[in-house]
Amino acid sequence: MTRGWSLATMRRAGRHARGLPAFTLVEVLVATAVLAIGLLGALTAFSMASRVSGIATNDTIVTLLAHEKLAEIQLLGPDGVPSGPQTGDFGPDYPGYRWRLFPQRPNQLNVVPVDLVIIAPEAGREREIWFSTNVF
Repeated sequence: MTRGWSLATMRRAGRHARGLPAFTLVEVLVATAVLAIGLLGALTAFSMASRVSGIATNDTIVTLLAHEKLAEIQLLGPDGVPSGPQTGDFGPDYPGYRWRLFPQRPNQLNVVPVDLVIIAPEAGREREIWFSTNVF
């Protein structure tokens, strides 16, 4: 007796001719799309992390420079604080970073309020950060 092959059996045999599992084109396209979306998300996250890290570094530099300048002003004492606005920079070690000092008149206790502005470069523009202290 000869064995007959049905149409369904022949289709299955043609699809898996060697008995190996295979992916369809649709499955490959869906997997590629999912992978592309995942990579795009990862690249966006790395980009944001890099930007935030740069901002944090800049904020740390500004804080240290302000601390240094405010310490200089405190060492002058109330009689050594300049009477009018002053400007300057932080030298070649910190290019693009500048400062402005706005001393006010001493009060009756000889305490001098002082405002310090640090101008810092950030993403192609300048940012002003204000600090205040009292010199006594």
